[in-house]
Amino acid sequence: MVNKRRKPGELIHIADVLSRIVKNIRPEADTDLSRIRDVWNRVVDSAIADNTRPEALKDDILLIVAASSTLVHRLRFLTPGIIEQINRVMGQRRINQIKYKIGKV
Repeated sequence: MVNKRRKPGELIHIADVLSRIVKNIRPEADTDLSRIRDVWNRVVDSAIADNTRPEALKDDILLIVAASSTLVHRLRFLTPGIIEQINRVMGQRRINQIKYKIGKV
């Protein structure tokens, strides 16, 4: 990235400011979460994928947002298989635990 000096009073587009901030706050560590989001539809069936979303990844814990408590209950039974499939796709033992929360998908 070229660091250009701006003249005093020169306007900066908000997209440029936000992109720099996001790069500093969320470095490349989010690439694993992005990969999980990309393969989520292959890991779970379409009914689950349409009503859930991988929200966050911290260490080896994946947070999934689900549309309802009924879906969270169902997902708890599927968790070991979901972990296994995600780790297989990632090519490493990246996920050891999944936590769920109910929210807007």
